[in-house]
Amino acid sequence: MRWQVIYRRWRLGLPFIKGVLLVATCFCLVSLAAAGWPRLSLPVAAVPVFTDGGQGFTGQGLFRRVLELYEVDFVQVFSQGLPLSSRYRPAEIGHTAGASDLFPWLSQSSSKLKLSLQPLGLVQNELGWFQLAARGGDRFHEPPRLETAPVNPNGPQVVSPQPLPQPLQPVLKPEGPARVAVYHTHTSEDYVPTAGSTHTYGREAGIVAVGRELVQQLEEKHGIPCIHDITLHDADVFREAYLRSADTVARLLKEQPKLQVILDIHRDAPNKDSVKSRTMTTTEIHGQQVGRIYIIVGTDRLGLAHPSWPENHAFALELQGQLEALYPGLSRGIKIDTARFNQQLHPRLILIEIGGDQNSLEEAMLAADYLADALAAWFQSQPGS
Repeated sequence: MRWQVIYRRWRLGLPFIKGVLLVATCFCLVSLAAAGWPRLSLPVAAVPVFTDGGQGFTGQGLFRRVLELYEVDFVQVFSQGLPLSSRYRPAEIGHTAGASDLFPWLSQSSSKLKLSLQPLGLVQNELGWFQLAARGGDRFHEPPRLETAPVNPNGPQVVSPQPLPQPLQPVLKPEGPARVAVYHTHTSEDYVPTAGSTHTYGREAGIVAVGRELVQQLEEKHGIPCIHDITLHDADVFREAYLRSADTVARLLKEQPKLQVILDIHRDAPNKDSVKSRTMTTTEIHGQQVGRIYIIVGTDRLGLAHPSWPENHAFALELQGQLEALYPGLSRGIKIDTARFNQQLHPRLILIEIGGDQNSLEEAMLAADYLADALAAWFQSQPGS
């Protein structure tokens, strides 16, 4: 009996072990390529993604010679195509480990590859055969619910902005089952000018307040019944946030089978330079500074099944059209990404970035109000609405 238990546990961990070995092998090969080993006597230029034109190397390697045949911008692939990348650096979320300690060639020089990679995390988020190992076998893990904790009176105080005066609107009472669901895969994202940091833990983060504002406007101004799920997905193990939010979406669809639209609300961080970041994510609407909206549509380009992604894209195009008609310049457009971001679970599930890390909470909430107007206009345009 004991050997049967050991064998069963070994079988459950086998995909995990295979994945670790696969990733380790790939990194070793790339390291050898960067180091230029084994050497060739051919005078071949180095691959730009790894070196500064080959000037810092005395010889050419076999792997580098092979990689030169493929014109691939590896930095762009890693930073834009996968859920964990240089956009979500461990230093920004309270962790200190980095791959540069293990791979010195991942330097911070502007002429060399600059990424903060966590190989297991990169694979674990999007490759389905890793999900069993990530969950710890077939055990279901219910993520914790976000609770609002009192602010430490001895710690730094963050003053929430006063709500803007709004014209009086009739408060509508939504009837019937929820039609829109709002949730947050990265529930801890926040706005630096208001919160003082990019992420807030232990109490409600700014992105949750933005989601609540969106839901409130949809219900009270437009009479559209909604549900706002504030399950905390990214506090314990950040790289498992999308695995956890997939469970949340599945539960919402089970509890609310008539959901027509599902929105994963985030805030962007498009540039390390705070001035450039704010410029990219800010516009002016009716004389007020407003955080811009960016729509993200996932695909099946990473090899995972997502046959309905053209339907998600079609919905994104329709919503983008409503945004442009009502508030020109508010939207930054639509990004077609390589990861799925759980959008395979519903044909009208999209990821929306509201503002950026250098916008204030007030600016992001204004954007949420305008997004609610565009969603209401989309519902009105549907047959039988």
